[in-house]
Amino acid sequence: MGEEFKEKAKSFDFKKYLPVIGIVVAIVVVIAILVSIFGGGPKKAVKKYIKAMNKQDAAKIMKCIDPAGMSAWSYTYFDDFDEEDYEEFLSDYEDLDEDDIDDYMKEAEDSLDDMFDEINDEYDSYKLKIEEFKDVEEIAKDLYEVKAKISIKAEPVDDDDDEIDESDVLTFIVYKNKIIYSTI
Repeated sequence: MGEEFKEKAKSFDFKKYLPVIGIVVAIVVVIAILVSIFGGGPKKAVKKYIKAMNKQDAAKIMKCIDPAGMSAWSYTYFDDFDEEDYEEFLSDYEDLDEDDIDDYMKEAEDSLDDMFDEINDEYDSYKLKIEEFKDVEEIAKDLYEVKAKISIKAEPVDDDDDEIDESDVLTFIVYKNKIIYSTI
């Protein structure tokens, strides 16, 4: 029986199954591409950011942002962002020092913790909600401007203070599925 198995293994025609293997590999690649396209994106980046803000979790917010992108981004880009601006943005992005980024991350996380402490001192409840996405515009490769109508509801600790119940269209700049700017 051992000899028979060895004989069959030697006579196995690998080339005969090559098209089937190729199709399986192609299907796996297509699935991976679809997951990367539909599994993320600028809208999802904004949703994750808002969710982290609602949880008042500075560490989760820091995972939603790109500090190098924030540092490289400039307010002047809102007026007329063009190919030259994009090249300058990429250059600034790549030139950032890791130590500076680490320092920024620590300062930003501390600042967020302080902000959440203040919110909790003043409000019993606080919630941001994405009412709808108004516009998603690709302004360069992997760089998007997302406009979303965001509502905020907050009930104050002190009954003499006014409740907050407002909404506005806010702008988020997303680079490689991370927030680099927001008007929130």
